[in-house]
Amino acid sequence: MTTFSFILLSFLLSDSLKDFMAGFAVLTVGILHGANDLEILSKKFKGSLNHLYTRFLILYLMVVLLGAAFFFIIPSFTLILFVIFSSYHFGEQHWGERLSMNYANFTFHTLYGALVFFMIFTLQYDDVVFIINKISGYSLNYEFFLSTSIGLGIILIVWVLLIEQLRIHFIKECIILLLLGFIFYVNSLLFAFAFYFVVWHSLPSLKEQLIYLYGNLNFNSFLKYLKGSIIYWIASLISLLLVYRYMDFEADYFMPLFFSFLAAITFPHTLVIGIMKYKNA
Repeated sequence: MTTFSFILLSFLLSDSLKDFMAGFAVLTVGILHGANDLEILSKKFKGSLNHLYTRFLILYLMVVLLGAAFFFIIPSFTLILFVIFSSYHFGEQHWGERLSMNYANFTFHTLYGALVFFMIFTLQYDDVVFIINKISGYSLNYEFFLSTSIGLGIILIVWVLLIEQLRIHFIKECIILLLLGFIFYVNSLLFAFAFYFVVWHSLPSLKEQLIYLYGNLNFNSFLKYLKGSIIYWIASLISLLLVYRYMDFEADYFMPLFFSFLAAITFPHTLVIGIMKYKNA
């Protein structure tokens, strides 16, 4: 129902307003959903990590610095790694409650997330190829993204039809992907990414985290979550505001720096969510 509502909004709202909504949603819900990793680890290990908070924060900072360094030193490899890591994270969030963790399902999660990414890459080709060229210096042609999207789609269709546990979701998932494809096509790259990232990823992830940390989903549990993550969230927002205030968005270094921040959030957060969900993670 939410997806249908946003399809309607796509025709009613101006592009500038939609992009503002997309940016606001990423800066609020998007950042917030990854702001409580320390408390999740503490809960998972029954408080035994409390004395390791400082070390974990140092490690987190190192990830930021290494991400920035890698995007400058080996940008093409780091961009590929970021897409693979994010693909698994998106796919696992979408299918995690329906599939147990094993190597086959790990691959399935990654391929599903990659399909979502390549749908965006294909349907927003001009903007995507500009960003990739800024980061890596390479310009990939449209046929590469289109053929990869088709290939991933065929593999996943065959996979779903062959596995009884997945087959029951086939029609529903096809409809979801068609609706997502429409939203990706008629809107800007920022709105397309933000819609999936916030509505289909961050909000379900927040729900799972609230239930895991506090046992239920209500306003009080949300306030507890907000209290536990407020420092990290505010620090992230201040950092982004400083970037907006002092960085040259037209400079060659801006896109690598921006994606290094995304990678720094994605890498450790994906690991923490894996630890939260799976007993033997």
